[in-house]
Amino acid sequence: MSATRPFDADGLIWPGILADIANAAGQLAAYRVAEAKGGTQTYFPRPERLTDDNWLVVACGWEAARVIARRCGGGKFEVPLGPLSGNKAAVARAIREGLAQGVSGQRVARLAGVDARTVRRHKNEYGAGNGRDDQYNLF
Repeated sequence: MSATRPFDADGLIWPGILADIANAAGQLAAYRVAEAKGGTQTYFPRPERLTDDNWLVVACGWEAARVIARRCGGGKFEVPLGPLSGNKAAVARAIREGLAQGVSGQRVARLAGVDARTVRRHKNEYGAGNGRDDQYNLF
């Protein structure tokens, strides 16, 4: 993908693949991709593989999906959260609660609005269900 600076319009910064999508198909398409797949590694289909029920067509519509597929199709990309990231304390609490309830890391990431790597990092650094809901493990 292009090595240009992230797309910035109206105060929104589009990191990584979202910058390419925003430049090619518009801000709304980038937002919808972030909303649908933000925080996960995602396969973008080639234009000829698009169908009515493909996640990209469902999220963005046919016109934008074709443009995105021409630009990014045939590869896997880490889709950043973009403008969808949340408050750190609330996110940390949601991750702790989700993990303590036994919810999968991927599902916790989607519900908390963070990258799956963030959930893994929290799990590795702080543990899940350390006995106290209001404190992290120190050791």
